[in-house]
Amino acid sequence: MRVFLLRHGETDWNLQGRCQGITDVDLNERGKQQARDIAAWLSTERIAAIYSSDLKRALQTAEIIREIHEIKVTADSDFRELNHGAFEGLTFTDIQASYPDFLRRWRSEPARLLIPGGERLVDVEERTWKGMERIVRYHSSDETVVVVSHNFPILAVLCRITGTPLNDYRSFRIAPCGLNHLSYDESKGWRVIQINGKGYIDLPGPKNGLIF
Repeated sequence: MRVFLLRHGETDWNLQGRCQGITDVDLNERGKQQARDIAAWLSTERIAAIYSSDLKRALQTAEIIREIHEIKVTADSDFRELNHGAFEGLTFTDIQASYPDFLRRWRSEPARLLIPGGERLVDVEERTWKGMERIVRYHSSDETVVVVSHNFPILAVLCRITGTPLNDYRSFRIAPCGLNHLSYDESKGWRVIQINGKGYIDLPGPKNGLIF
């Protein structure tokens, strides 16, 4: 089985460096174009299913891809972004000013640190992995599936597959609409083929919203 694990396209909050979390932000025009470019690149693939986080920026990206492949999008809340709780809408500067102790701890061991009013990274890893396992159960070994998600869920999956400690999630960087190509074989398990594919879309611009 092949899985294209895609981050949603750009939003204005990405440009502003704000924590989006579970705040339901729309794609901006650049994000829509990124999604169209990805859809065109995937147009030669035989896609069996498209799964998406239930947040608008992911669903909008998935719907643009769906238009070419003419299959429905299945929304799955397990692929939602990390709930940023009290940090929703804040910039790095805001967090640095108001939560310096939290930020200091996050820099060293973020995986089990609970964001005030939000989630832990280990919680995101657990629910996202449940979603990936469901896909494996629902699809045959020769199928190709697209999953549209968010920064932290994708980082958690990459860490798990590669054996990278979740505390070291910064080993990877996923830009808006960055495409990650994975494969699954029942005997060999999961394998990463490509991370943050760049050959088909315009990725220059602001960092990917990973403000921690």
